[in-house]
Amino acid sequence: MRIRFVSPAVALLQRLPMTLKLLGLSTMVVVPLLLVAWLLAADAWRDADGARRELQGAETAQRLQQLARDWQTWRDSAQPIEGVADLATRQQGAARAIESALQALDAPMRADTWGLAGAWVPARDVGQELLKNTALSPSARHAQATQVIERVQRLALAVAETSGLSLDADPLVVHRVALAVELLPAVRETTSFLRGRAAVLLADPNAMTDSVIISDIVRLANEAARVQGLLPTMQERLDALQRRGVAVPKGWGTFRSETDEWLRAVDAHLRTAAMTIDGPAFYALSDKAVAAQAALEDELLADAVARLQARVQARQTTLMAVAAGCVVVLLLLAYAMVAFYQATVGGLRHLNGAIDRAAEGDLTSDAVLPGSDEMADMSQRLRNMLAHLSELVADVRSAAAVLGHVGLQLVQDSQQLADRTQTQAASLEQATANVRQVSETVATNAESAQEVRRLTTELNAETERASALMEHTVSGLGSLQATSQRMTEIIGTIDGIAFQTNILALNAAVEAARAGEAGRGFAVVASEVRRLAQRSQEAANEVRQLIAESAERVQGTVTEIQRVNTAMDALVRGIRDIAARIGQMADASHQQSTALAEVVAAVGDLDRVTYENSAMVERTTHRANRLMERTRDLDEAVHHMKLRQGTADEAYELVQKALAHVQAVGYERAAQDFQNRNGPYVDRDLYIFVLDREGTYRVMGLDPAKVGTRVHDAPGIDAEAFMADVLHRVEQGGGWVEYNIINPVTQQVRAKSSYVAPLPNGLIIGCGAYRSALRSADDVSRLGSD
Repeated sequence: MRIRFVSPAVALLQRLPMTLKLLGLSTMVVVPLLLVAWLLAADAWRDADGARRELQGAETAQRLQQLARDWQTWRDSAQPIEGVADLATRQQGAARAIESALQALDAPMRADTWGLAGAWVPARDVGQELLKNTALSPSARHAQATQVIERVQRLALAVAETSGLSLDADPLVVHRVALAVELLPAVRETTSFLRGRAAVLLADPNAMTDSVIISDIVRLANEAARVQGLLPTMQERLDALQRRGVAVPKGWGTFRSETDEWLRAVDAHLRTAAMTIDGPAFYALSDKAVAAQAALEDELLADAVARLQARVQARQTTLMAVAAGCVVVLLLLAYAMVAFYQATVGGLRHLNGAIDRAAEGDLTSDAVLPGSDEMADMSQRLRNMLAHLSELVADVRSAAAVLGHVGLQLVQDSQQLADRTQTQAASLEQATANVRQVSETVATNAESAQEVRRLTTELNAETERASALMEHTVSGLGSLQATSQRMTEIIGTIDGIAFQTNILALNAAVEAARAGEAGRGFAVVASEVRRLAQRSQEAANEVRQLIAESAERVQGTVTEIQRVNTAMDALVRGIRDIAARIGQMADASHQQSTALAEVVAAVGDLDRVTYENSAMVERTTHRANRLMERTRDLDEAVHHMKLRQGTADEAYELVQKALAHVQAVGYERAAQDFQNRNGPYVDRDLYIFVLDREGTYRVMGLDPAKVGTRVHDAPGIDAEAFMADVLHRVEQGGGWVEYNIINPVTQQVRAKSSYVAPLPNGLIIGCGAYRSALRSADDVSRLGSD
């Protein structure tokens, strides 16, 4: 029944987000709190506002009473009294004080705060006119001043009533205000009135004899009965204050002593018409009583103002306390709601964020919430689920990476085998064609060899004939050389004749010169003969040169022909030998042609088998490629996931990155970077390690303290088998090594796949990724026994 009753509310809440639920709960708590705080604050504000209004009324009433005192001083000093020397000064001071007070009170009273502007303006105007009117008689001035004082006193009492000062809820304030605003002003006015009028009458020289003056003094003395009647009322108010634990005002004793002495003087000297006190003495005695009364007024009003100020302060403190309490409660509530929001909505958002990131592939987020509530328990379960899922995906990625690497090597090897097989098939086909062509060529050569043998025989005969002709030509060139030599001798003879003719022509010229004029003709002839002899000599020289060159050429030709003859003899012998050998080659070519026909048949069979092998390798390569595609699809399906632990593909990439870093900056600098745990070469449980060929760690990125230790010191590993496998992979240029080892973080025996590669300095660099499953049950039992 109860469940059915709350079912609609539960259904509604199940449709609302947690934020609206918390907002509704906060509203249910905050609204009543704010309502109570508003009521308390409104009450305190009203009380404080009333107290402030009463304070303002008390200040205004006090200023009005001070104005009344100034008017009393001005009125009572308006008539000169023999024996009182400072009356004129007091009147002038009182006049200035009245003008200043009128100006100060004009603005607040005309603001009609108390609704008394209609009463204030006439009183102000009458007072200002009275101060300016110097033509009035002393008695008229005294009467008008008395009327102004009454108006001012009534205004002060009205202000006290209108502002609530006289009606205050605090009896202590009411009694003080009644004493200071209602009772004491009446006593002060009576005392002041007698101070002025009686002192003037007493100062009159005829005061002792003039019955009118005596009658006026007695009448004035009867006014003192009013003061005597007010004193019991004042005492009752004072007793009421004392009953409430308030001490007697300090000015009360002075007031009573001065007032009682004044009353006794009035009773003894004025009411009995004894006239035993003079005017100045009575003026001074009255002045003391008025001063004591004014001091008590001020003290009482000051106490009332202090009480009101304390109340205002208390109400302000209450307001501040209410506001502060409300703020504190709201802050506490807000703090509690924020804490609850963070504990619920924040926790849910944290879990939702972790779930969303996990759905997007990020399994590294930490979903653990502090505490021990249901949210914390749910977060712990989610964390365990993400951890197991991360391990599963890491195993898949690592297996896919290793399988992909092995498959890639298989594809590469298959491709190389296919290429080599196809190349071998092509080469074999080419060899078959060449062998077939050689066989045909050999057969053709065998046939050609027989023809060459015949042609060689004929060539040998022609060569022998050419050799005979060459010998004949050489002998003919010998005769030509002898003829050239004979021509050279003839040219020498011609040259000698030209020389002798030239000498004879020279002698004839000499003789003609001796003969003088008779030998002139002979001299001309001798000159011509001489010129002719010179030309013959020049021509002979040219012919000699040409014959010499021709002889040299003939000699060179003879020499070359002799060499050709020698070569021809060698050629004849060689051709004869070639003819013999070609005969042998013709016989061998016939035998080779027969053997090559058999080789062609065998190579054809081998070529057919090679092509079948090539087709099988191509099918294997195609299947390996399909396997690699499926492996890549598997890796791409989980590659976008961010895991808590490293995987084999990330280990491989880290090794490649480290190799590039070694090549860029050198091994020494790279080794320092590899051991920086905050650097880019230590990622989660992935780290770079460097081994020498004896298994000693040269670099250990996860724990630099292990540098110098050996693989054999690591718990849970078969060091000998590990190093043998590592060296084998390194000899192949790099590869994967799988082994079992104890995880230093979890202290659990885990399988690990490490990619190792050689460094240029002979060391071995590697990086491994943990896997969740061990390789065999035998390994588990063996590691457990160790």
